[in-house]
Amino acid sequence: MSRWVEVCSVEDVPRLEGRRVVVNGFYVAVFNTEAGFFAVCDVCPHMGGPLSDGDVAATTVSCPLHARKIELRTGQVKNDDLSRVLTFPVKVESGRVLLDAAALYTQPAPPEEERVAEEVGEEEENVA
Repeated sequence: MSRWVEVCSVEDVPRLEGRRVVVNGFYVAVFNTEAGFFAVCDVCPHMGGPLSDGDVAATTVSCPLHARKIELRTGQVKNDDLSRVLTFPVKVESGRVLLDAAALYTQPAPPEEERVAEEVGEEEENVA
């Protein structure tokens, strides 16, 4: 069963770039490529790098930590034998980017206290 969730507007993600969004407590990377919009789990299977910060070329993103190349259509790591990255169907409607996040709703959202703690931890990391 599909569960389409609006994650951003088309203007929020410049061409050949990615942006991190949070859906039900999970980090998702949304990419605007020459072939359209794609969404994948925002964690590289190698060392956990943020794929949304990587370099985009065609339908591939390179992890900013160690240059593992992820095919955005399939989630396959092209230059390593690592496990695939979870991908999400994406559609654009009236300038809004939506993704089918059904897989992210099989687990309950984290309690509010955990989400606040995560946000505070991220702010502390950005200050350091």
